[in-house]
Amino acid sequence: MIDPSVVRPEIALDDFLPIFVSSALVLVFGGVYVGIYTAVKVKLLKPWTMIIAYGFWMMTAYCLYLMGSLMHVGDFTAKALVVAAIGLFLLPFAVYYMQNQVHEENEH
Repeated sequence: MIDPSVVRPEIALDDFLPIFVSSALVLVFGGVYVGIYTAVKVKLLKPWTMIIAYGFWMMTAYCLYLMGSLMHVGDFTAKALVVAAIGLFLLPFAVYYMQNQVHEENEH
């Protein structure tokens, strides 16, 4: 017999394509956010373009929300998606900070 805690509601066939597209857009929008952030930090782009990067992060967060709502995720998975969105927002800051600290230590 199948454990009832393992049984998940089926995903509607009409929701499969929006789930697939929104999950793919999470990768695309997240990559553009990180790319613009990196380009601004290495001074390839002007600082005002960070507004565009934050817009891409918001689109990433919306796609995560859309994907989670269409998949009818549970409470734990919904919290994990929120943590993933926040982590994606903060990760470039942490990486740039660590890289900058290493650069300062090795130069001085």
